[in-house]
Amino acid sequence: MVRLWSIYGEPLWVLVNLGFPVLSSLALSLLYVSAGMADYTGFAILGGVMVSFWGNVLWSMASQFNWDKQEGLFEIYLTSPASMPAILIGMSLGGIAATAPSAVLVTIVGWALFHPPIAASWAAVALTFVLTLASLYALGMSLASLYLVYGRQAESLNNVLQEPVSMLSGIYFPSIGSFSPFPFALQVVASLIPLTIGMDALRRSLFFSQGLASVWPSLLALAAMAVVLLFVSTRALKALEKKGRMDGTVAVRIR
Repeated sequence: MVRLWSIYGEPLWVLVNLGFPVLSSLALSLLYVSAGMADYTGFAILGGVMVSFWGNVLWSMASQFNWDKQEGLFEIYLTSPASMPAILIGMSLGGIAATAPSAVLVTIVGWALFHPPIAASWAAVALTFVLTLASLYALGMSLASLYLVYGRQAESLNNVLQEPVSMLSGIYFPSIGSFSPFPFALQVVASLIPLTIGMDALRRSLFFSQGLASVWPSLLALAAMAVVLLFVSTRALKALEKKGRMDGTVAVRIR
């Protein structure tokens, strides 16, 4: 409830959270139509859905502890009986619930305006979506430790990551595989981003009828990424928590 109120309690944030993904998705859909590729507008709509969650990972999950430190709330987390990973997992669930209305709005508006053809294997779509969110929010938990250490530089890092990752991960067009415009070496780099693997598997299962038998390598990669990133974030948070309890340096606010 705290996370939901923090996002939807401010009218401007509501407008940004709901409007930005819709406008981006519509712009890219119109670009597909103008290029004579109206059958692929579903790529842009799907991208608008997933960019909502990617933005939430960067601007909410990864930055949350840093913002709380500046507001003087992080000390409460350090003295709480709850573990730091448990707090972040709770925040991630709240973030998913808070971002869902934006994703639903993009889906409704996009499909109402462009009617993209779909040929879905729904079991594969559902499992891919869940594993993609799990790996993305595990990445956000890992970045939370990094941002907590670097303080105000975290916002600059967010600005640096937002657009390059959006392009490399293929949110609005395929960035890996035979239809990718990128050279093989860049595709390998892009594949290290959980969102890249998730978007590729979602497109194949939602628009090309590829079921679990076809996308299982991507599902396995997403599951492995989620586990590894969760382990990394847990270890990093425990180290920071220990440091904070011993010398108090983590909780010092940087202005």
